[in-house]
Amino acid sequence: MDVLRHYWHPVLRSDEVTDKPTAAKLLDQPIVIWRSNGQLAAFYDLCIHRGTPLSLGWVDKDQLVCAYHGWQYSPNGNCTRIPSLPPDRPIPSKARATAFHVQERYGLIWVCVDEPRCDIPAFPPQFHDPSFKWAGYSDEDTWQANAARVLENLADFSHFPWVHEGILGDRKTPECPPLNIEPIAGGFQYAIESPVNKLQAAGATKQLYQVILPFMLIIQKWQIGGDAQETKIYLCSPISLKQTKYYRFAGRNFPNRLSDNELNKRHHLIFKQDRRIVESQRPEELPLDLSEELHVRGADSPALEYRKHLRNLGVDWN
Repeated sequence: MDVLRHYWHPVLRSDEVTDKPTAAKLLDQPIVIWRSNGQLAAFYDLCIHRGTPLSLGWVDKDQLVCAYHGWQYSPNGNCTRIPSLPPDRPIPSKARATAFHVQERYGLIWVCVDEPRCDIPAFPPQFHDPSFKWAGYSDEDTWQANAARVLENLADFSHFPWVHEGILGDRKTPECPPLNIEPIAGGFQYAIESPVNKLQAAGATKQLYQVILPFMLIIQKWQIGGDAQETKIYLCSPISLKQTKYYRFAGRNFPNRLSDNELNKRHHLIFKQDRRIVESQRPEELPLDLSEELHVRGADSPALEYRKHLRNLGVDWN
């Protein structure tokens, strides 16, 4: 997973990091996030002295204090105080924490554990559109599954009649509409038209899927000939090879006939149905050798395109 170390991944919500160090995990790396005078810092979550998690400590002014022996670290990782040393003894140059790149954006804390190859992926303009309602219809969860498996499932629509019968699909009409894959900055996109309008139960709808590498999916749905729009943003953060934390943002610019509570119950049911499938898939890591699984033209085009892009990115699960 070395190449994934060069990309930004969300690890916590902004409101989870207050005046205390907070533990997180990304790409099998234990991480501690903390604030110093309003600025964020992210370290490998172990004190170099005796291997105690720094997340067990506390923040004293602008220093992170280890709970075991009181070693203090500044936001750049330098150890600034070892209480057991007399004042005339210098602090060893190796006494420092491993600091990671960290940013706060879109209400999330993002971490890159190596030199970034690109910026944090941009959210669509609807996220900042005052006509869109986002509060009350967004959430997060952790699955015991590979991040690419989770995202590929979100980008796949041919399973709807079988996994989400009566909610998103109908087994009497399982055929998939034709689509064209188009390149975009950072990934690819494809559009699907449907004669059934799930926005307002009238007229046709169109959905635009945008896959941004490595683990971001944007789905925009709108009524053809109308103004009603719905946008969903999914972020799949790789806690480890086989564990993923996803963040879901959903917004719309129209009053839905269902309440936020009803919409969330519907979403949770859909994701419960998906989770049972995705967590059971084998091999657990998404195969990037296209000969490992059987594919069919049309319905599997997004999955094939995604796997090709990950392979070209240099992703290797070993």
